[in-house]
Amino acid sequence: MKGIRSASTLAVLALLASCGKPAGKKELAADPELRSQVLAACADGTHRDAQECSNAKAIDNAEKLDRSLGPK
Repeated sequence: MKGIRSASTLAVLALLASCGKPAGKKELAADPELRSQVLAACADGTHRDAQECSNAKAIDNAEKLDRSLGPK
């Protein structure tokens, strides 16, 4: 099951890369695995879309802030 999910995530990344439109914040917020892969690629310099890196980092920072503030 995990292999299928990874394959589908890679397919989504390939599709996004081919169409030229970066993953939006909604997509990255809804798919933590995709966000993690984008952040890893951004960190090691292999991700070419600066906007997608920015979107992924913004969602990651927002989630960390929410967790640090605790339950509402």
